Amino acid sequence: MDSCEQAEKQGAQQTAGMSSDDDEEFEEVPPCQADAAAEDSDDSVPELGTVELTVGEGSEPAKKRRAVVTRRARMLRRSHHMVELICQQVAVQVMSHKCNTPEVQARSLSLIPAMVVERIGEHQVPGKREIRRDWASADLHCFLSAFQALKIQQRHQHQLQLQHQRQHQRQEPAADEFSRFVERRTATRAWHQPMLLVSMLRVLAFDARLCVGLSPPALKLTVQESEAIERSCQSGAGLGPCAQPLPSKAAAKAKKPGPQWGRDAVPQYWCEVFNQVSEQWMPINAYSGTIERATQLARAGRGSACAFAYILAVDGAGHVRDVTRRYSRDFVNTTQRQRLEGVSEREDPRAAAWWAQWLERWAAPAASPRAQQEEAELARHTQRSTMPRRLADFAHNPYYVLQRNLAQNEVIYPAEPIVGTVRGEHVFLRANVQRLRSRMAWMRMGRSIAADAQPIRTVRQRAATARARQAMDAEAAAGREPLVALFGEWQTQQIRPPPVVDGRVPRNDFGRVDLFTPAMLPPGAAHVHDPGAARVCADLGIDCAPAVTGFDFRRGVSTPVFDGVVVPLESADVIADALQARRHEAAAQERADREQRAVRRWRRLLVALRVRAEVDATFATRSARTEQASAKGGLL
Repeated sequence: MDSCEQAEKQGAQQTAGMSSDDDEEFEEVPPCQADAAAEDSDDSVPELGTVELTVGEGSEPAKKRRAVVTRRARMLRRSHHMVELICQQVAVQVMSHKCNTPEVQARSLSLIPAMVVERIGEHQVPGKREIRRDWASADLHCFLSAFQALKIQQRHQHQLQLQHQRQHQRQEPAADEFSRFVERRTATRAWHQPMLLVSMLRVLAFDARLCVGLSPPALKLTVQESEAIERSCQSGAGLGPCAQPLPSKAAAKAKKPGPQWGRDAVPQYWCEVFNQVSEQWMPINAYSGTIERATQLARAGRGSACAFAYILAVDGAGHVRDVTRRYSRDFVNTTQRQRLEGVSEREDPRAAAWWAQWLERWAAPAASPRAQQEEAELARHTQRSTMPRRLADFAHNPYYVLQRNLAQNEVIYPAEPIVGTVRGEHVFLRANVQRLRSRMAWMRMGRSIAADAQPIRTVRQRAATARARQAMDAEAAAGREPLVALFGEWQTQQIRPPPVVDGRVPRNDFGRVDLFTPAMLPPGAAHVHDPGAARVCADLGIDCAPAVTGFDFRRGVSTPVFDGVVVPLESADVIADALQARRHEAAAQERADREQRAVRRWRRLLVALRVRAEVDATFATRSARTEQASAKGGLL
């Protein structure tokens, strides 16, 4: 008890000392003694209150986050989509090049009946590898009849696995598959017969292209596929088998291996021949040897628009062309949504233009009349796309639009014509969709709002800079909602700045000239882009004003972008001559400075060499004398 009483007295002294003087030093009390003192005496410890923590068993559990398709998964799938396109395109180009090799063409020519070869040879244009126009169609049908007479067996690859394994065990040399096919006429790959047909047509001077239908990985991801891609990225396994979604119950059933190509299946490879009579490309099914309609050849079923997202045609020179629009019955509403063009600009602004830029590298070097005619034909196929039947298809349709698909800053003007009605909603032309902009946005485009114009729409203002945000906060504090008025282009007019008067350039409130577009240049003025023009004007006493061509928004601050000065038109030639003279003077000065630097460096080098020679001569004499003295001492 004595120890407890002593600890209690010490605690009381410390409490009193803390209340009286903060600079006094206090003794430390051991924790055990302090606890004992607190248990024995409740009066010595001030009551500060209690804190209760209650953990209920029936508390609501944390809500599980909803699984969504991540942005990284979509980006990786787009990259996978692009890489697959590139690889398959290069593979088709290699196949087309294989059809032009002398060995393959010689074997292909040996399979064509001599009567057909002689007939087509008689109808060729002298000195050119092309057939006369009046005989091209008849000769093509004659050749196709001979091609159908060829008895080509189709043996699928899964039927030859055992045979290939036995050949590998016997260590037999593996021959070229296509050359072996031409020799034995036994197709083991889907592209063997189309390649043979293309090779035969090119030997007979027909303009033939090898076509292929491509179906890269779908751009639209499911949640399971997104989770699989995220798991593969976290484990560092890449986009391999682990990136594939888990199989469903329907897909878990084993399917018997069957033919994926042949007469009854949708061909992935076929041939196109240019018809000189109709001046159009005709598709030929290599498995049946018949000319078919383009919209029927690549259909997977009755309700399908096209079985492939991309269809490429490769000519004999290796040039590639995208001909999907010719084979798709509904390119805009169905097929285009499976391609990179269907990716929204908000998600990836460069995805839609990537495919067109990539194909430009493999396009024909010169735009021939035949290529221009084909492009016009493909454009007509696109324009003939039917009006969408579902409301969701209007969102990305380039020709038709609904009122519900308009953005906050878009309006239909004029409202006529109404081209149709879908489920009670009017259908308008997308060409009539106009974009609304604020007064400041139109001014930066060189247009001003008419005096009697009323805003089409009023929307909530968005702050792009810190000053605008402060203004919005002030409006909100005053009880007013910060709004901005939007106007259409038909409510604007071209800005006409005041002219130059008495050699004085008109300025804005900040002493500058707004020159967002060339039309905003004041009459009687000239724009000098040289950055040193302002100093020259100051030296010559010519009035000038800085030209503001835009604004740079960084970190919430709007900074004007300057590009030279605006000067009176009659002084532009004088300023140009003065700038030219200054450039010559600067060049001469730079040349003189460079010569002076060279002279100083040569002087420094020569001085260093002279000093080095003197040092070597001095120490070389002393060392020679020392050696002679040592030599004499050794003799003695």
